[in-house]
This record gives sequence, structure tokens and C-alpha cells, in this order.
Amino acid sequence: MSICICNTSALEALRSSGRLLPTLLDGPRCSQLDDTPVPHPIMLHDDMARIGLKEEPYHILVPTKRLRYARKDVVYHIRERPLPFQTLLRSEHGGPLITGPELLFCDLALSPDYGAIDLIELGYELCGTYLISDCWNGYISSAVCATSTEKIQRVVDDLTGRPGIDVARKALRHVRDGSNSPMETALAMMLSLPKHLGGQNLGPISLNHPVVTSQGTKYVDVAFPEAKVGLEYKGRDAHSIEKTARDDRRQNTLSGSGWTILSVWYEDLVQDHLYGKFLQELAKVLHVRLRTLSKSYEARQIVLRARLLPAIEKYSR
Repeated sequence: MSICICNTSALEALRSSGRLLPTLLDGPRCSQLDDTPVPHPIMLHDDMARIGLKEEPYHILVPTKRLRYARKDVVYHIRERPLPFQTLLRSEHGGPLITGPELLFCDLALSPDYGAIDLIELGYELCGTYLISDCWNGYISSAVCATSTEKIQRVVDDLTGRPGIDVARKALRHVRDGSNSPMETALAMMLSLPKHLGGQNLGPISLNHPVVTSQGTKYVDVAFPEAKVGLEYKGRDAHSIEKTARDDRRQNTLSGSGWTILSVWYEDLVQDHLYGKFLQELAKVLHVRLRTLSKSYEARQIVLRARLLPAIEKYSR
């Protein structure tokens, strides 16, 4: 019998799993909450520390109000209706249940701490090959994605009619699978989000898109497959002669396969005038016109970039 961790506590547990994420995801799943009282605060603290939780209060999902009683270290969430199939993860060695990434995405759509942009950004993370971490560079690369847009969509459909699920559904429309880093996520969001969210509404896009070349399959960071245009994010530490030469050879191979590849440097995203030049260059190769629709759209662009630029500045290397 195990308690169930949910909401931001489940996200913290998922991120804390780090490189052990495949083990957690491949473990047994279930759909039934146990009718288990929450342990004494000291015991609960020890249990949470074992799965990497540091932040109190802990968010606990319970099947009935009967198990809820006032305490400072716990926030209770009640789920009396049946859960979607196989949406709970079982942690190792008899540890607590954890809401899986699909249910987690839907739950956080109800959180006042998650607006539309926050939820979309989280979706990119859960459907990508990285997890935000407190390690030296701020995130850990994983061999697998925590989930996919298709899997989240199935849970969203199962929860139709539940409060907040329409928020999750709308956010999921703007999430793409396969991001390798927070920087790729920020770049993809700035370019592909619709105008009403401050994006450029360019696309469709594909992340880490496979391209078959004479030298094998190469992967493009952010691709516009219909136009055969790709973006390669360079970051801050990509200016070395050796790395630049390697990237140039790779881009030449892609160009030989009929693709146009643009390099995107850290400065192109964080400096306003360089960002404007980058957008004009991208629009030219995509054969589209960028139009400033109104002052309100300009304001939304500024708000979106202000929201996403801290991630680029923090995680770029």
C-alpha cells in the first residue's frame, strides 16, 4: 500500500530521477489509488527524500476526503473518480506512487502557477529528451522522452469534461515532440506559437528531424520539413575552430541533400536587433512575409521573449 505523489511534487520526483528515468518509466504502472493514510511527518520527509523531493509542502493524491486532515507539510488533492488506464508510476523498493507524465501535464493545467506558456514549455520538456535539474548546466539529457504528445492526448481525451482539461488540450496543440534542450524549446516556441501567444506562427516544425543524406541520417535541431529549411542552434560555446569546422561539414552534407540550413547563435536570440535580422533571413528562405499586425501583437512578442529568454540565458553553453 502506497501513497501517491502528484502535481508539482510529482514533477520534482520525475526530474530528480535524472538518468534513471528509463528505469522509472519502464517499471510497473497502475490506475488505482491505494486507501493509505499519509505517514507521520518525519517518516514522510524521509520517504520523499529517498525519491529526490526537497520542496514542502508535498502534494498527495488521495481517493477520498476521509484520508485528508490538516497538516502543514501536505497539500491534498482528491480524486474520487477512476483514473485513466496506467497513469500512475510505481517507484522502486516499495516507494510511493507517482502520477505519470501524461496525468501530470493534465493536473498542472489546473494549477494557478502554470499559465499557457508555462504549460506548453513543460509539455516540450516532458516530450523531449531532457529534464530540468540542479546539475551544473541546469538540465540532464535522457536516453528517452518521458512521454509523447500522442500519449498525453489519449489521457486528455479520457478526462474530457473534467475541470481544466480544455486548458491542457489547448496547450498540447502547441507542443512538439523531440526537443533536446531548453534552448531548442525556447527557439521552437518563439517561432511556432500562434500570434495571439506572441509567436511568429511559422511552421509546421519538427524537432530533431531526421534527414537521409549520402553520409547517413543526420538530425536537424528545428526543421521546417515542407520548405526543407533547418535551424541549428549553436549556443555560447560553439565558436571554437574545431566545433565550427565540424558543424560546417555537417551543414554542407545537409545542403547537399537539398536542405537550407541556418545557424542560430545565442546572440541572435537575446539581442533584439540580431533577432530581428534572424527573423528576416528565416522568412526569406521560407518564402513568407513577416507582418507586424498591431501594437498589441508587438507587446505579446515582447512578453513571450521576456518569458523565454531567461531559459536561453541560463541553459546556453
